[in-house]
Amino acid sequence: MKKIKLFLFLALSAFLISCTLVTSTYEKPEIELVRLQSLERKGSEQIIAVRFNIVNPTKKELYISKFSYSLSLENIEEITGVVYGLSPIPSKGKTQVEFKLAVNIFSAFRILESAIKNKNGIIKYNLVTKVSSVWWKLPATSVKSGKINLADKYKF
Repeated sequence: MKKIKLFLFLALSAFLISCTLVTSTYEKPEIELVRLQSLERKGSEQIIAVRFNIVNPTKKELYISKFSYSLSLENIEEITGVVYGLSPIPSKGKTQVEFKLAVNIFSAFRILESAIKNKNGIIKYNLVTKVSSVWWKLPATSVKSGKINLADKYKF
């Protein structure tokens, strides 16, 4: 009985050590907010298009099963969304994705007012994205802050 316990202990130890020695080739995709564009208005909602660049840093195609984002503009409006089943991103490749979504019209005016006050059309944003793949146990999370220029669209 002692020999069996010793054998099981050694086998379990060897297994745990081998797990710690295995290196992961997992690299997070890079996600960047590229553009915000105002589209039509529907009632009390402004429809906008949000465009992201997604860069695949790995040597294999990236299959995204779920892409979720939370975008805060000027700390006025938080836009969230979830998209399932994006097209695969080629190895070492880049793709653009665009989503159309609705924003409260009053919040949209406050964001536009902030861009006008800056006189250069730049607004601040905070972006949190989560990318899930069937190959990863946990989603890859990215948190970014920055500024985006609305002036090219509205000619401030």
